[in-house]
Amino acid sequence: MRRLSSPLEKLGGHWPVVVVGSGYGGAIAASRLARAGQKVCVLERGKERLPGDFPRTSAQFLRETQLMGPGGGVLEKLKVGSPTGLLSLHLLGDLAVVTGTGLGGTSLINAGVALRPDPRVLEDACWPAGLRADVEGMLEDGFAHVERMLGVQPYPESHPKLRKLEALERSAEFTGGRFYRPPLAVAFKEQVNPAGVRQRACTLCGDCASGCNVGAKNSLQMNYLPDARHHGAELFAQVAVHHLERGQGCWRVYYRLLGMGRELFDAPLQFLTADHVILAAGALGSTEILMRSRAAGLPLSRELGKRFSGNGDVMAFGYNLDVPVNAVGQGEHPEKTPEPVGPTITGIIDMRDTPWLDEGMVIEEGAVPAALGGYLPALFAAVAPLMGEDTDEGFIDGVQEQARVAESLVRGPYHGAVHNTQTLFAMTHDDGGGELRLEGDGLRAVWPGAGRQENFLRADVKLRKAVEALGGTYVRNPVGVRLLDNALVVTHPLGGCVMAEDAEQGVVDHEGRVFSGEQGLEVHEGLYVCDAAVIPRALGTNPLLTISAVAERFAARMAQRNGWHIDYAPVPEQPLPARQPMGLRFTESLKGFISGAVDEGYVQAADPDRPGASELRFIITVLVEDLDVLLKDPQHPMGVTGTVLAPALSPRPLAVTRGTLNVLVEDPEKPGYKQLRYALHLLSEEGERYLLEGIKRLTDDPGIDFWEDTTTLFITVRRGEGLEGPLAYKGIVRISVDDFARQVSTFRVLNAPGVQEQLQAVGRFGEFFLGGLFELYWKPAPDLEP
Repeated sequence: MRRLSSPLEKLGGHWPVVVVGSGYGGAIAASRLARAGQKVCVLERGKERLPGDFPRTSAQFLRETQLMGPGGGVLEKLKVGSPTGLLSLHLLGDLAVVTGTGLGGTSLINAGVALRPDPRVLEDACWPAGLRADVEGMLEDGFAHVERMLGVQPYPESHPKLRKLEALERSAEFTGGRFYRPPLAVAFKEQVNPAGVRQRACTLCGDCASGCNVGAKNSLQMNYLPDARHHGAELFAQVAVHHLERGQGCWRVYYRLLGMGRELFDAPLQFLTADHVILAAGALGSTEILMRSRAAGLPLSRELGKRFSGNGDVMAFGYNLDVPVNAVGQGEHPEKTPEPVGPTITGIIDMRDTPWLDEGMVIEEGAVPAALGGYLPALFAAVAPLMGEDTDEGFIDGVQEQARVAESLVRGPYHGAVHNTQTLFAMTHDDGGGELRLEGDGLRAVWPGAGRQENFLRADVKLRKAVEALGGTYVRNPVGVRLLDNALVVTHPLGGCVMAEDAEQGVVDHEGRVFSGEQGLEVHEGLYVCDAAVIPRALGTNPLLTISAVAERFAARMAQRNGWHIDYAPVPEQPLPARQPMGLRFTESLKGFISGAVDEGYVQAADPDRPGASELRFIITVLVEDLDVLLKDPQHPMGVTGTVLAPALSPRPLAVTRGTLNVLVEDPEKPGYKQLRYALHLLSEEGERYLLEGIKRLTDDPGIDFWEDTTTLFITVRRGEGLEGPLAYKGIVRISVDDFARQVSTFRVLNAPGVQEQLQAVGRFGEFFLGGLFELYWKPAPDLEP
């Protein structure tokens, strides 16, 4: 499978459609609008990961985990781990929320359960009338489109028996309710899906929740995202959107590149412009972006951040049961579990058939991925005696239980007590009483006593019965109960930008259009929210299918409103492209002075004491898409993206909409000498465009001038986008020693299959660049013949 993301230098300046986020809402919007002929740009804050890139070990999983504290308070600055880590734990105060980060969003780490909600959920008056009237129309079409694209099907009866599935079926006899196998977004045989992607069959390894390394789970990078790419969308990873502003007849989308080292230089936000912006960054992300946008002056509903729901999520464990469960994934060692584990979730106890909608619930079993399995023996041995409730008694039973505990501690999670542990997930209905607030530059959740609602207590009783049916110890989620002071731990966040009839009741209308004030029906032209944030209530089951169906409907309504046609025909199998080439990336910063003295020399124009002199600084990220091409052809340009701070041009940072860097090219005025040439196309927030050109002259003059030559850039600035524009400014910028040290630390090799290949790439580039400098500055002149 090929990588879907595009090189960042292609981000450019303006797009007809920008989609922020690549989870279910964003991926669906991108696919459908690209099919409708629109030029779509997708911005995702996380990395792109292919099957095989996901963590298999505890050490790998830790490197892919990030913890973030709430806005304000003592934890305001808590940020642990990579900002592009796969799993994010947001500690928001009264809530802790788990989300996935990467191209594909939370679909990368979920279980892929595609259940429809109880029909009564969609009849609730909290949904706007326009949607309720369309349940049997475009919303039903949305459900059908999603079920086809995700290839949903239950775990096949013809496949091997699973111990965790059999154990849940026994639990159903105690809890009541209907037991069955729910539809899953998993391929159980090799296939070509409707997006033209060939998928391998599920190996039943049980590691869905840490990312599918097989390519069998129908995460979004297997369907909607490649479909969007096939139809012309450009997908960009590691781009974190901060806020939006309206100006010059379009939307300005402010963002920050992650993992590029730009934070080392205190780089300002970059921006691009768009006619339409679709926020699909999840219940937390979309709400946070709109809150920052409101702080920057965008008028929005007072309901922003309100009616936040955890979808009634409850998690618990049946520890050290009397029967084997085999619910820890296989990871790198399938031989440790001769029996298959199965997909993360394969069974359900459905108890939604209740007189009162909000009393209904579902219970599902789950597999813990191998990357977490190693922690479980010690964790459960410590917390079960303190927090657990033993559901069976007897001296012999107690001896057997202690023996199994010891066996797990000695032999690991595939033996003893942990091998006999069932993970249980319940989804019921909460009151949707949470509120997200912007404090500092981050979110805080306010929802006192959320985890003590009556429906959670009712779910707790049912979960205990499910464990009691199998013997063993009932353990409530130790993370929420013990570590977070009974804070609600949410894996299915909903709301914050809920849909409603008008701005006094919600943030968006029934089409996802954002209301433009605190009351009334007026909307911001071209601004949408299309993800879990718009859902106005708990769904009482896994929400992915409902979120996706709503997104399908939003996209269809948007196309209809604009006169676009969406072609829903499946795509034939796409040929596999050549291996992704290895590339390079680094970030650098130069600063100095410019002035309008364009008829004088560079040194005179850059004199900081002359009248009209002004500072200029740029922070650019240089990208080599294909190292082999560069080494074969030194004339081949590197791509450049970044920002320029130049008060003479604009009081706010200018965006580099397009840029190139050529290294070691011939100096046209001095044959045998070399230059580094920069060309940066700039856009100001006022809509003004400039062309900044720069030259580093590599000339072996008398004396030690190597450092001066390689760190000094002579620049000119023209108005407009081409060389025909009038010359406006001239000057010199330089790299300081400190900034050079920072620049070296940002050097990265891209798409290398291993460490050895990374080192080889660095060596080849070093030989190319430093070798060229050696030829110029240090190679001794040949002896003259007598």
